[in-house]
Parts: sequence; C-alpha cells; structure tokens
Amino acid sequence: MAATIYQKPLTFAVAALLVVLFGTVATMAYPMLRADMHPRVDGLKPLSPLELAGRDVYQREGCMGCHTQMVRPLRSDVMRYGGIRSPEPGGRYSIAGEFAYDHPFLWGSKRTGPDLAFEGWLKPAAWHAAHFRDPQAVVPRSNMPKYAFLEGRLIDGAGMQAHLRALQVLGVPYTDEDVAAAPAALKGKTEMDGLVAYAISLGRAVDRGPRAVVEARLDLPNPLAGNAAAAAKGKTLFAENCAACHGDGAEGTPEVAPSLVDDTFLEAKGDMPDAAYFTLVKGGSDAKKALGRPGVKEGGMPAFGGQLSDEEIWSIVVWLRERKANPAGEK
Repeated sequence: MAATIYQKPLTFAVAALLVVLFGTVATMAYPMLRADMHPRVDGLKPLSPLELAGRDVYQREGCMGCHTQMVRPLRSDVMRYGGIRSPEPGGRYSIAGEFAYDHPFLWGSKRTGPDLAFEGWLKPAAWHAAHFRDPQAVVPRSNMPKYAFLEGRLIDGAGMQAHLRALQVLGVPYTDEDVAAAPAALKGKTEMDGLVAYAISLGRAVDRGPRAVVEARLDLPNPLAGNAAAAAKGKTLFAENCAACHGDGAEGTPEVAPSLVDDTFLEAKGDMPDAAYFTLVKGGSDAKKALGRPGVKEGGMPAFGGQLSDEEIWSIVVWLRERKANPAGEK
C-alpha cells in the first residue's frame, strides 16, 4: 500500500501538505497559545509615554542595526555586558519575562556597538544625553553617528496616545487614564528626552543592582599603596569599568562625569584619603552621603562592589593616586 500512494502524485502532495501543517501547528502555533509560553516577571510595568516615545525613535533611527538588547546566558556575554553585577543568577542575563510588553521585540543580532540590555544599570542619564549628542566627545573611538538633531524635535503627544491605544488592544496594561494623561506628560519633551529615558529603562524590570555594603572607613589604609603591579592592574581595570564616563586618563568628561585627578572631590575642594575613593567605587553614588560630600546632584555612578573585588578596587585607587601625582605622565 505504501508504494501505491507514490503512484498518485496529487494525493501524495495533499497528504504531505497536511502532515507538514499538522506538525507546524503542533510544534509552533499551539505552544504560542499557551499561557506558560508568555512569562512575565513579577511587578513588570509597561514603558511610560516618554520611554515609549524614545523606543519609537530608537526603531526609527535603526539603532537595532548595530545594537542588540539581549545578554545570553553564556559566561562571555555575562562578563562583557555587566551581568555579574547582579546578586541573583536570574538577573545576570536576559530572561523572557522582561519583554512581555515589547511589540516588537528588539533583541537584534548585530553587535557593531555594545549590547544595551542592561544599560539602565550601567550609565546615568547625563552620560547618555552627551553620548547621543556627540558620541566621539564621550568615546573618541566610537563610529556611532551624532543625534544632536533630536533635541530640536518635540514629541507628538496625540500620536503617542494612538500608540498607547494600539498597545492596549495587544494586551499591554495601559489604563484609559494613562492614555488621557499622555499629551500632558509629553508636553515640551523632545525626542532626545525620550531616547535618553528609554535607554535608562533598559534592564530595569529585573533587580540587577549589586549588594555592596556602603561603609565609610576613612581611616582604612590602602593595602596596595605604592605597589607598581597594583597600579598597572588598576589602569587596566579603570579602562574596562570607569573610562567610559571619566575618560581614559580620569580627567573627566564634560556634562557626564567629573575629573578624578584635580583638587576637587565630590564637588568640594580638597582631597580625601584613599578609603574615600574605595568607598565611592564600591558603593557608587549611594556612598556620597556616607562620605559627607554632595557630589554631582544628578550623578548616577553605579556601585562596583558586586563586580570588582576589594583588591581590584584598591588597585584602581593606586592608579588614580599615580595619576593625581603626575597628571601629565599618561596621555
């Protein structure tokens, strides 16, 4: 009988088509209709109107052509894109439930530029604004185009209302009050404001903040002071973790991050001991209060205590001391 069907090409074609269709429905279509195939992280909130407007700009300008938004559960990805900051394994790489309200997904596959999945935990708004305005002024080796023109384009509040209504139909939990309030929330906001807001929202659905204890022990001596090997190691660590904001030589970046080699520390004249630098690197902006100095009001320095060991942080401080002692010693 098996050989008989081959003598009836039309019957065979129809039978083959039915088998393929059944297999497609069983393995692809049906699973996508099941609730457990659409997880959502606890407390997940949809983007605000400003963040959503920034996402529209991100798509329109083709940012996904160079940037991905997904850190894979591979050690190389986790190390390279900051996943090791998270205290919990599930927060060290991207998980499906973070993207439940994304229409469409913007994971991407091209990494001409770095992955942006955790950008909300890595750099403050001021850095992103300066970077979008003039990437080469912040990262000299960048080949990213300038987007300063976005500062002159106001967001269309009525257009965003229509966008919110469309997402309501797709199941994103915007309320009618959210839709009604969108024009007022976006009044006077530019596309640059939206893009920055979207950038610092990325990865925030999951708690990826470090659990570094902020304790200001200003009498604590630097155990590596004067160690040449530690200074060399600190230079490398600074380049990998700090230079994006503070510049390759720690001289600071205008409107982004202050200099670390001048006579001002946390917006106050006069230096502080090595332990203060150690506390600030380990605890980030949250440590400013413990150090008793204000720092930049809008500063958003992340804590590196969950990423770097104490020895590595002290090594960075050793290198900074060398730079302060001889600011012309390195270009």
